[in-house]
Amino acid sequence: MNFLITISENDKRLIFALLLVFILVFVLIGYIGFLITRVMKWQGRKLDHFVADPVITRVITSKKHFKRYARKKNWRLFFKQSWAAVVILLVGSLVLLFRDIFTHDFAYNVFEYKKTGFGTILFIWDFSKCITRPESGSGLVLNWPVLINSPHLEGQAWASYVFVTCLIIGGLWYLIALQALISRTIRMYQLCTSAFEKTLEGFNQTQQAATIAAAKYQENNPPSNNNSGNINL
Repeated sequence: MNFLITISENDKRLIFALLLVFILVFVLIGYIGFLITRVMKWQGRKLDHFVADPVITRVITSKKHFKRYARKKNWRLFFKQSWAAVVILLVGSLVLLFRDIFTHDFAYNVFEYKKTGFGTILFIWDFSKCITRPESGSGLVLNWPVLINSPHLEGQAWASYVFVTCLIIGGLWYLIALQALISRTIRMYQLCTSAFEKTLEGFNQTQQAATIAAAKYQENNPPSNNNSGNINL
């Protein structure tokens, strides 16, 4: 109760804003998870294109052969999709390495915001003093975070700009290719089960025998054409 009594109206607004942001972030994470699931299903379906013809034409007739063929196609597609991402990551790493060798500085932080890091082009806030305790009295004081850096360019940070940009682009590219690899692997095991596994689910032996007997009876006793009812004038 002391906490609720000592906070001001502005503090209550800040708490409400933080709760709203938390709810929005929670909803956003849920939508992202749903989107990832849908994308993985779509990526997994691409495996069907590579294995459909060999399975339909019975070139592949066993689970072992199917897994070996599908795994080979899956990894080949992964290498085809991810090689550009690896090149981008290598270029960014080489740029940073050449900068370190040229300046003889191997200990700086590529993400710092003062002179040499990628953080110089970002908004940076200090959240360390958002919640403080007053010197006198009880309760807590809520403060807005302090802006300690505004976006600006620094000539000494050019290598950090290149490296972090390559890291973001190449990393996301590689993660998407890796996600596709995992999705196709899951799809491979699903197809292996549905296409080659023998199952008696939904099978009724008595109904099957009756169907076969009825088909044989129709084959042995075809309907005859009876024209005795026709009147010729």
